[in-house]
Amino acid sequence: MKNSQLHPGMAHYDEMEYYYRHLPEDKILASPALMQGMCMLCSLCTDYQGSERWYKELQHFAELRKRSDASAKEARSRLAWLDISLPQRKMNGMLDSFSRAFRLMCTKEVALPPFSVTSTLPSLMNGGKDFSEWSKKDDLLYKTMKIPVEAVLGKDGIGLAECAIAESKFEKGEDVSTKMLNLVALLPEIQQQGTADMEFAVVGLLARTQVCAGRAIDAERSLLSLRERFEKHGEKRFFANIDAMLCRIALYKNDENTVSEWYREKAPKDPLHLKVMKRYQYLTQAMAEIALGDYRAVLYTLAPLENYFVRCERHIDAINMHILRAIAKYRLRDDSWQEDFSKSLDIAWEYKFITPHSQYAQAVLSLLEETKWAVNKDFVKKLLRVSRGQAVYYPDFLHFKIELSEQLTAAEMQVLRLVCADKSNAEIGEILDIKLTTVKSHVSHILQKLGVKRRSEAKTAAEKLRLL
Repeated sequence: MKNSQLHPGMAHYDEMEYYYRHLPEDKILASPALMQGMCMLCSLCTDYQGSERWYKELQHFAELRKRSDASAKEARSRLAWLDISLPQRKMNGMLDSFSRAFRLMCTKEVALPPFSVTSTLPSLMNGGKDFSEWSKKDDLLYKTMKIPVEAVLGKDGIGLAECAIAESKFEKGEDVSTKMLNLVALLPEIQQQGTADMEFAVVGLLARTQVCAGRAIDAERSLLSLRERFEKHGEKRFFANIDAMLCRIALYKNDENTVSEWYREKAPKDPLHLKVMKRYQYLTQAMAEIALGDYRAVLYTLAPLENYFVRCERHIDAINMHILRAIAKYRLRDDSWQEDFSKSLDIAWEYKFITPHSQYAQAVLSLLEETKWAVNKDFVKKLLRVSRGQAVYYPDFLHFKIELSEQLTAAEMQVLRLVCADKSNAEIGEILDIKLTTVKSHVSHILQKLGVKRRSEAKTAAEKLRLL
């Protein structure tokens, strides 16, 4: 029973599932802590009906007891915790939940259990909950909700408001250098008085800003330093997501050995048994599969995630899922990539997010250039501009793994060299003294064998294959 504090909401999913599943139901019904744990566990298993059942049982427990009873107070406290924490709770009710909890705490009617605001993820905006909706009015909420949120969360709230506003601006592509300096200055206080969850969120955001500034090596150092610190303090629950983030940085560095090692030894690779607490790792796995050229595997890895992202309003995760799926389909020459990519742009446009697309650098440029999405062309132009800037830093990020489907003939090699020299079909025909129709036929065969769609891509493919 004492282990009930290690509930799934504190990211002890794997450790505690067996424990909870084997408890007698009468024991659970007698304990507000265990009902809270079962409610969260069912939610994390995407059993939302079961989750709501245990929530109602906890409500019933509180209603049957006098308001002044200690057990009733505990039940109300855990209900307030669930109102804020349950993944299926809608964001439009979160402000009310925080305000209500703040009022009850001021009158000492509740005392909230510990939180894991981030669910051990390197993000606050996209941690335990997706706070995209709050991002629409982040400046106002920072001013009005900073005090009540920090009061409700206690030590879990130290650094939260500053990290949240910085991450919101970062997702929108704004300059957050000043905010990051303030956050880094706040780190000692977070380390001494706050939580490891918030420390990872801050360092995770720092690493992401370093990557976007072309400093992937600095980002790697930041994370390795954090991992070493967590290892000394026994914070092993963060290791899986730290390692996944290090894999992402390796992708930016074009470090295929590190990516292959992570994919081989640490990637979840269990798509038929979805564990939502591993969502960051699943998305990383899909990125690794793209880098390794296994595009069909990407579709299988991502397939189980969509319903969860929709049900729990995981907007940032959904953007990434649709982008990765679109990249894989594009490279498989599946025209349905347009649909996926349009969905990613729909969400990004609603929240004015720039970084979820631009972070894919070179890998997303062709999709942005060819997209049929026409809701706001200026938005696409902005995404293109920022993505091209990222591509300068990381030209090989998620690079198209090219293999010749068939060897080029001598005549095709001649034509390829001239195509790469930016000669038109007419010019090639004149230089080689062949008919225009013959040139067009050669060019078509070349593109097919290189696995590309456009003449401009042929040069890049030829260079990667060392044909020139």
